[in-house]
Amino acid sequence: MRDLSGINRKLSYNLVALHTFDLVARHGNFTGAAEALGLTQSAVSQKIKGLETELGVALFRREHRGVSLTNEGARLLNVVRPAMAQMGNSVASLLERKSRPKVRISSDFAFASFWLLPRLSHLRAELGDEIELQILASQVPPDDSSEDCDIKIHVGPKSPMGDGDVMLLQERVAAVCSPSYLAAHGKVAGSADLLDCQLLSLSKPASAEWQTWQGWFDSLGIAGERSRNYISFNNYDMVVQSALSGDGIALGWLGLIDNLLQDGRLVQVTEDIVTSNAGYVMSRDHSSRLRGPSLVFDWIAEHSAGLH
Repeated sequence: MRDLSGINRKLSYNLVALHTFDLVARHGNFTGAAEALGLTQSAVSQKIKGLETELGVALFRREHRGVSLTNEGARLLNVVRPAMAQMGNSVASLLERKSRPKVRISSDFAFASFWLLPRLSHLRAELGDEIELQILASQVPPDDSSEDCDIKIHVGPKSPMGDGDVMLLQERVAAVCSPSYLAAHGKVAGSADLLDCQLLSLSKPASAEWQTWQGWFDSLGIAGERSRNYISFNNYDMVVQSALSGDGIALGWLGLIDNLLQDGRLVQVTEDIVTSNAGYVMSRDHSSRLRGPSLVFDWIAEHSAGLH
């Protein structure tokens, strides 16, 4: 096996030297950088000299009252300074989260609106106010590298699921509408007759996994031309609100809209329920030692039990 100790020492040295270089450029002299680092002026001078020797270029012009960047030094600073700032911000964020636990939950709009928010007060009551919650709603799952989230809850397939992931709610979808819509348009004899009804649709990005009307009909073996256009929305909240207003028939995700069905504000139009291999999958970084995400993750998993 290759001995990486030399590479690690060199990387550590370079980071220290580059940080020193940034401070010298910021202060315009070795004295200010030395005070900021708690080193002697001579030690700072030696670090810069060593960095220049390694790179084979002069980074500073030594002047009577300080130093100024050479062209090569200016080019290096344009790369080093943003990187140092990014590392500093990341470390500060981690320290802040350590001192005051903050849990960021990424979820799509539907789960956030119809499952998380109605239970938020219970979650806070059980876990206490020492954990700060942030809910980041997005129609599509965030990339692993683009969003700093502790917990992610988005529609995805059962397979493959990562180790420690939890299927909170398997996809079970029925056609639903308000009683006022049925009173105005009459009962629907069967799912095939929905082709002639006003349907409310959730716009689906290419990367999304959830069920669409076309997929719903295909699963039931229903084929045929529609006689009316869809009314489409890019937010499931708006789909449900439109259905409640009597504008048409929507796809209802059982487990999310159960309260609306129980109190009669929405009714199931036909007996057909389409299931799939997808559902709301919850994941997090199980290697993290932070207590807050673990507590919230376990609470959501416990309170979703029995909804599959």
